[in-house]
Amino acid sequence: MNDDLKTVQEDLAFLRGLAEGGAERGGLGVAGGALYGAAGVLYGVQTLVYFAQERGVFSLGAVGGAVMAWAPTAVFLVLMTIVIILDRKNARRGVANRAVNAAFSAAGIANLALVIVFAAAAGRHGDFHYWLFHPAVVFILQGAVWQVTFMLRRRIWMLAVAIGWIVSGVAMGLLIERADLYLLIAGFGLFAFMAAPGFYMMRQALRPAS
Repeated sequence: MNDDLKTVQEDLAFLRGLAEGGAERGGLGVAGGALYGAAGVLYGVQTLVYFAQERGVFSLGAVGGAVMAWAPTAVFLVLMTIVIILDRKNARRGVANRAVNAAFSAAGIANLALVIVFAAAAGRHGDFHYWLFHPAVVFILQGAVWQVTFMLRRRIWMLAVAIGWIVSGVAMGLLIERADLYLLIAGFGLFAFMAAPGFYMMRQALRPAS
């Protein structure tokens, strides 16, 4: 009887592992977590540099401004290409893992569409404030994705990340007239809710399954 019970428990543990994807506890895996964390650092540094410039600490100038505007994205695209190549060799296991990755992918596609919408509105009306709503909406979308991740994984820290994204996005939307506060909140959000969770997920995925 005890042997039968042990066998059933082992079978359930095996099925749970298949559903959740084994050691990839955050759903993004090592490469995906590293990419997410790196994006938080890159764009977080960019935002805080703009904050410092807004506060008059220094001036980037025309060349410095151009470099700061495009360098983070250029580095991110290189890293993303590397991750795509690596992930092609590693099949994504587990229903939950696939759902989490699908949610992040869908948010990425939505972000690209929103770039067109807000950029067109800003250009048509000649008002940069339209564009400033884009990062705020992106933050809220990220919060929605993390809410989905929390529902799948039931990790309380994921709910905290979701709330952080949403609160930061709302605050940014309300502060588009205060560029310094807007940038400070954005920079904090990118480090706290993107860089930190990304590298944490990478670390979790590197741990051997128990």
